[in-house]
Amino acid sequence: MAVVATLTKGYDLDYIWKQVDRGPAKDAASYYIQASETGGEPPGRWWGPGAKALGFEPGQMVERKPYDLLFGQRKAPDGTSLGKPPDGGRKAADLYARLLAAEPHATAGRKRELRIEAAKQARQSPLFFDLTLCSSAARRPASAAPPTSGASS
Repeated sequence: MAVVATLTKGYDLDYIWKQVDRGPAKDAASYYIQASETGGEPPGRWWGPGAKALGFEPGQMVERKPYDLLFGQRKAPDGTSLGKPPDGGRKAADLYARLLAAEPHATAGRKRELRIEAAKQARQSPLFFDLTLCSSAARRPASAAPPTSGASS
């Protein structure tokens, strides 16, 4: 089985909160089913030695305040500085707000163009990277028959 990995640069800290379904928690086995049932991704969880070093418990649900501190301000949950905070994300948001104010009746397509323009003007570094893994079985259309082995009749 092949696995396809997609790595995407992230600039919008609010992106994750627009995609998350805050419905009732489900077990790990239903992680992928929840997205198809409710239209939103299950909440993220903290894992690994880096998360533990920051004070998160393995499997602890990602909450907004520590997420914003960590990715938006580069601070640990206790407020300890972890480096220079990025400024490009806020700069792009401010530029977008100004561009949108100049065109209050912009269509959805035009708003998308304005967001792209604001990001270009801000010349920001990514705030995070999003890694998505997908097995080849998950990518096969539901109507496609699984591969068979052996001779055909």
